[in-house]
Amino acid sequence: MNGARMNLPDWVYAFASVLAGAVLLFLCWKKRQQGVREDRYVLFGKIVIALFMIAFGALLFKVGKA
Repeated sequence: MNGARMNLPDWVYAFASVLAGAVLLFLCWKKRQQGVREDRYVLFGKIVIALFMIAFGALLFKVGKA
């Protein structure tokens, strides 16, 4: 099965990346709202990763339209 590849358009990956970043931010917020406290470094790291995922998705949207 060498030739069984799925070639998905860039906007699919862009949407998945933005959605994953948004979900990560939402889950961090929900966890904090329920009273679960995380170390500041862990929270900062999650926020940075989520923002990079959203920015990468936005870049893919831009590249996919070009």
